[in-house]
Amino acid sequence: MATLAHEYTVQARRAIAYRRLRSLSAPPVLLGLVFITVFVGILLASDVSPWGRAPAPLPAPASRLSVTVTPAEMAIPTASSLAPLLLGTAASPATICALNTSSCSAGTGQTRVTLTATAATNPKPYWPNVQIAFVVETTAYDGDADHYNAYLGTDPCAIATNDQGPLCEESNGVPFFIQNAGAIANAIQAANPHSNVSFAMVDFFGTDYDWNDGPFDSWKYHVDIPSFVPAYDFGSEVHSTFQAEQMDEASGWGCICGLDDNFLHSSSITALYGAIIGSGLDWSEATHHVLVLMGSTTPRDPSYPENYWVSGYDQCCTSPGEYSGTCEPAYVFATGTSPNCEGWVRSQDGNPDDSIAALTKTSPTCTDSIGAECTVDVVDYWDTPTDPYSQGWPTGNNVVHPGGLPAGSDGPGGYFVIADSANILRAGCDLAAATGGSWSGPAYWTCPNGGAGTLQYVQHGPMSSPDTDNPTLFAALRQISFGPVYASLVVNGTGHAIFTYVPPPNFRVAASPQYAAACSTPDGFFSTCQTVPTVYRDNGVVFLGWNWSTNKSRNQIYVGDSWSASFNVVNTGPAYAIDPVIACITANCLAGGSGPVGGLYSAVTYAPPNSTSVIVQSFPLAVVKVLGPTTFGPPPIVPPPAPPTPPGIPITIAPATPVLIATPTTVAQGVANISLQATAAGFLGAGFMRVGLKNRPIAMKVAAKAGPQSSKFDAEKNRRDSGVGRFV
Repeated sequence: MATLAHEYTVQARRAIAYRRLRSLSAPPVLLGLVFITVFVGILLASDVSPWGRAPAPLPAPASRLSVTVTPAEMAIPTASSLAPLLLGTAASPATICALNTSSCSAGTGQTRVTLTATAATNPKPYWPNVQIAFVVETTAYDGDADHYNAYLGTDPCAIATNDQGPLCEESNGVPFFIQNAGAIANAIQAANPHSNVSFAMVDFFGTDYDWNDGPFDSWKYHVDIPSFVPAYDFGSEVHSTFQAEQMDEASGWGCICGLDDNFLHSSSITALYGAIIGSGLDWSEATHHVLVLMGSTTPRDPSYPENYWVSGYDQCCTSPGEYSGTCEPAYVFATGTSPNCEGWVRSQDGNPDDSIAALTKTSPTCTDSIGAECTVDVVDYWDTPTDPYSQGWPTGNNVVHPGGLPAGSDGPGGYFVIADSANILRAGCDLAAATGGSWSGPAYWTCPNGGAGTLQYVQHGPMSSPDTDNPTLFAALRQISFGPVYASLVVNGTGHAIFTYVPPPNFRVAASPQYAAACSTPDGFFSTCQTVPTVYRDNGVVFLGWNWSTNKSRNQIYVGDSWSASFNVVNTGPAYAIDPVIACITANCLAGGSGPVGGLYSAVTYAPPNSTSVIVQSFPLAVVKVLGPTTFGPPPIVPPPAPPTPPGIPITIAPATPVLIATPTTVAQGVANISLQATAAGFLGAGFMRVGLKNRPIAMKVAAKAGPQSSKFDAEKNRRDSGVGRFV
């Protein structure tokens, strides 16, 4: 067995595809602000209400609806208190002219607002509902051989029993599945208690009509259980459909399959294609889709050729070529047609979408599922086709090959035989790896990615009373993979736009907004991101809304995902000062002069995983300085020149000290590079300053006295402008 294991171990060539587990650790934030007489207050706020509207509640749908209060804005994020989404708002430039003009010193009448949202933490684990379609092969060595049909070719074991006994190393996979379908489904459900799992079934094995003798064993794709049923119904459904309709009427176990039919390759590509696109199956959008392929053959793909001339096939009928089955013909389904020569994990025709692996990521039945892809688990039985040392491989005179075969190429352990078995097992490993699924197979085989087989051989037994016990196969099915881990889901879309922007009363979106939006994931940019917002109108308020995806079934945000949108806004009227550019309701927003408009405010609206609650999280504050319209008046009065200084002790006049004006900024910068500038009047007026940290602006209220220590009355007497912080 050690020698066998050595010959069958394949070096690792690539890792299992790993898509949906996405994690992001929020970076630690260190704030150090050292200024004399400057006191920094950190404000935490949590203002939430349904639909970004205050205070009117969102009308409840038919199902239960609750609203959860969640921190909307935090100055110092921590692992224990961090909100599921980190939100940011910025405006650039930070100074503009009023009324969309460009005649002031700022030179522009519009600013560009940028909204950001990052899924940084996962509030709670999430498990989706799962639908599993068993795709069951029924070739002779799978446990379906008719031991009395006399079409047993040159299989030594069948010949030795005068065609009455089972084939050499005939798996009991099919009779085991029939007998234990209910227990298998219940075990899968018990192993995944957080998910509701339901089951359907199709069967197959035919290739073309000349290489099987039908009618029942000629199915290339046959639906047994079209509607996904719960675990407790699956066993009875398998007995009443698959066993009663497809198996031999007398025994209920075998079919009329013999070695005059294909058994090293099969129509697995056609069967999987039909199951994936949902031909005859009622896949649901709100579930994750998993297919379990069970058998012991290769697909008809040139990467996995099978040499029938070293096998025990029966020559009675139309025989295959030496390397038969390298192209799967097109097949017409009730819901579509498969391409000619569809590939397995790679395309055969140059179109990258024409393979089963690609179909699991492009078919609407997969992209509309939770996770936006289908997972394929593969179970390769231990039987003669997968065991090159089985006595089922004939030797010498029993081998049918025109011109003979080189020595050592046929029989148990022959190099053609080893290649046949290796191709079967490698095909199963490759598809499972390409779709994020699991692989189970003979214990002597190791997949290229390092996954080791666990199945032991169980003898089939008599046709009329087969052995239906197979502990290692049962354990493998109980532990099948559901594919990507979904515990990283943070946001589910609701009936409302996820992201909304509501302008304050003295701002509106510019006539040329130049919309831009991006949805990024750890794997790159999200293909169905909504880049142009929808314009909404509600009670006279015009505002913008975006979803994460233009496909409602993919409106889900996972840990590591981030969203941003930017657009131009203009001022429409006073006040001409430091003004909010966003209607929002956090504590900083309210203190900075913002608030709801007509009950609406800028927010992110979503449902957390496994919850009927709707959470509304306000975007934070962003401000710009608006320079008022230019005014014209009489020329200034020039005072007379000062009299000359009399002789005597010279008087030294100190140069004028410039007054520093606090300028709001939303530019992200390190704390060590922040320069705080303020006038005494400005800080006594509790002005606001924006400090950018990473991608998350933080509003801080700075109360301090700064500037020259002169009398307030003197400062007012010499003042000629209407600057920020003036006492009135």
